[in-house]
Amino acid sequence: MPVIFKRVIFMKIMNMSSIKNLKIRNKIFIVSQFMMVPAIMIFIVLLVITHKVQHHNSVILIKNLTSITAAYNVENSLLSLKELKANYMLTGEKKWLREFNREVEDFNYWYNQAFQVANTEEERDILSVMSVQFSNYMKAHKQIIFLADTGKKDQAIRLLLIKTMEQYTSIYKGCEDLISINRNVISESEEILKKSIKRSMLLAYVIIICFIILGVILVVIISRSIVDPINEIELASSNLLPVKSDKIEVERLRERFELMIDALKSNQQKLIVSERRAAVGEIAAGISHELNNPIGIICGFAEILLNKKNLTDSDMESIEYIHKEAVRCKKLLGDLLDFARTPAPCYIKNNLKDVIRETVNLLKNQDKYKSVLFNSVFPGEDIEIEIDAVQIKQVFLNVIINSCEAMEYHGSLNIELSYTPLTAEVKITDEGPGIKEEEKEKIFIPFYTTKTRGVGLGLAVSGDIIEKHNGSIHVGGKPGRGAEFIITIPRSRNEKE
Repeated sequence: MPVIFKRVIFMKIMNMSSIKNLKIRNKIFIVSQFMMVPAIMIFIVLLVITHKVQHHNSVILIKNLTSITAAYNVENSLLSLKELKANYMLTGEKKWLREFNREVEDFNYWYNQAFQVANTEEERDILSVMSVQFSNYMKAHKQIIFLADTGKKDQAIRLLLIKTMEQYTSIYKGCEDLISINRNVISESEEILKKSIKRSMLLAYVIIICFIILGVILVVIISRSIVDPINEIELASSNLLPVKSDKIEVERLRERFELMIDALKSNQQKLIVSERRAAVGEIAAGISHELNNPIGIICGFAEILLNKKNLTDSDMESIEYIHKEAVRCKKLLGDLLDFARTPAPCYIKNNLKDVIRETVNLLKNQDKYKSVLFNSVFPGEDIEIEIDAVQIKQVFLNVIINSCEAMEYHGSLNIELSYTPLTAEVKITDEGPGIKEEEKEKIFIPFYTTKTRGVGLGLAVSGDIIEKHNGSIHVGGKPGRGAEFIITIPRSRNEKE
């Protein structure tokens, strides 16, 4: 592990009291590093212990197995010597003596091997006794061969059975003792190996348990430092934006943040509109006195001139144009003042059917709306809701007039009223060219207009009125298939859509 990581971990752990001030990624980094360090320590400790135990055990096994192998070979050579001597005594053939001498060489070789790999003084003492006994055995062998060659076979057999048998038994016993000693050493080594493995496993378990305990403590501390602020934010936000959901607190918090972001965006847009309205109000209030009087004078003189009978047709046309444009300026100024100073709604229970009928009757009796077919669809029930009928009528007028202008005052205009348990909904659809997607959100912005005439305040005023009624107005439809305006108003002033 890099030194810088170790320093970071040490400093973070030493400052546990200020862990709440750490970033979440640093907290996760501490946990991951803390979990990694003990795992590496356990691996290294077990690796070192296993390596040492295996090395120690392999050295012991190699030495003792070599010693046991040499002892077995000495023992086999001793048995071969006994067999070869007996064959010679029975047959008298010299080949058995030659085989005997070769076997003596093998005996000496393996004896020297056993002496070289002897691990303890006890083994070397046993080998020394075996060397003395074998020397005596060879002396007796020479006497036996001499007696057998001189015809004293009975004496040779008696010497073979008595004297050499004692020496043979002593040497054989020494080989068995060597084998037994090394077997015991191997058994002890196995016990040491088992104990070492148990100790290493116990050490690993202790480290793992300590690591788990410390890890749990650290995870609890870090998780609380993460979760507690989230719970505090969730508790604080639930009072403002309650969310009914079975999701975990982070998901609920995310939903609330999304709602708050949407609310901030909406409030930001409202603030922009309010600032524009305030600016327009200040400007309109400042220049209204300056403009109203001159425009009124222009209109008055234009009317006086129009009443004169001695004017030419050309003069009458010019004066009519002056009068018309002056009236138009006065109306625009009135629209500006209406937008800047929209009064608060005066809520009275009204039936929306009557409001819609009155609005339609105002328009369909005018000549320019004669080619427009007004289709009104109402529910069977009569429900009164709290609204400002004058302002809502103004909203319907603005939307219907815009739709008729879009259809160039020719086609069908559908007005459909419906109710839900909480809201009343008025859907107005036309057969005009529709509204482009990029324009749907802009048409309610003050002074935004796609017309060559007008200042773009009609729908802005409508949106402001519906907003004050705690309702909403949405634009639908597809380009080329007509526009659709959906106006939603709460049936009670305390209920929002």
